[in-house]
Amino acid sequence: MLKVRMVSKQLQDHPVLDQLDMEVNDGCIYGLIGPNGAGKSTLLRVMAGVYQPDMGCVTIDDVSIHNDPSRLKDILLISDDPYYFRKASLLDMKQFYRISHPDFQEEYYQKLIRLMKLNDHIPLDRYSKGMKRQAFLILGLCCAPRYLLLDEAFDGLDPHMRMIFKKEIVERLEEKQMSVVISSHSLREMEEICDCFGILENGKLITSGSMGEWLDTLHQYQLAFKEEASADMFSHLPVLSCKVDSRVVTLILEGDSEMLETELAKLQPVLMERLDVRLEELFVYALQERNDKV
Repeated sequence: MLKVRMVSKQLQDHPVLDQLDMEVNDGCIYGLIGPNGAGKSTLLRVMAGVYQPDMGCVTIDDVSIHNDPSRLKDILLISDDPYYFRKASLLDMKQFYRISHPDFQEEYYQKLIRLMKLNDHIPLDRYSKGMKRQAFLILGLCCAPRYLLLDEAFDGLDPHMRMIFKKEIVERLEEKQMSVVISSHSLREMEEICDCFGILENGKLITSGSMGEWLDTLHQYQLAFKEEASADMFSHLPVLSCKVDSRVVTLILEGDSEMLETELAKLQPVLMERLDVRLEELFVYALQERNDKV
């Protein structure tokens, strides 16, 4: 297991991470969610050993990666703006990555560059942003580290390529027993692929858990009434979010769905429809709850 314990980090005297705790279980896809400036990229760099934390530690199987550099071979970060040598081709960078990851999967590499239709002999600076993203995702998947960290993994990819890479990530994880940490602004895509999540704001992880368990305990309903509605009508229920628009109410509730629907029916709505809860709602609720406590 990879653990982040009480990690703080400042950049140019600006606090970015603040006593942050986080755990990534083996064999999972962990979605790291947060607004711009929350500290996602800095956290990934600390986890990969690129940055030294000002306090706290990052461990793999309870061994600090900063005290035992041999542990760094188990982690690979593909950043939002990956580094490559001037005039280097994908083929050149493949040889570079093989130095630190000698188990690089050559046959899989050849399969992926054919699938993506990439010419690995031309300089990377002639690639588009999306092609560069494809190139470094290929390198990361072929290195197959124990922990693969992807910063804005799908940024710049068209929908078809996003679908392909999501499929490859899932299959690679199952085949190689990898864990993948993905930061992304695309919450819908995170919901589709991630097993676990953490929401980061102002350098702290404000909530985290199993994606399935969270979504199973949250229920969204839209109700319509004959008369004007008010939020007070639902004060006896475990309400996480309530939006009232005249006679129409949209609720997010927490708890047992059968009990909740029985209680809602007692209010005699003329219409009650259950809606899917999306990760966007969970994200907005977590941030709102945090702001309300401040």
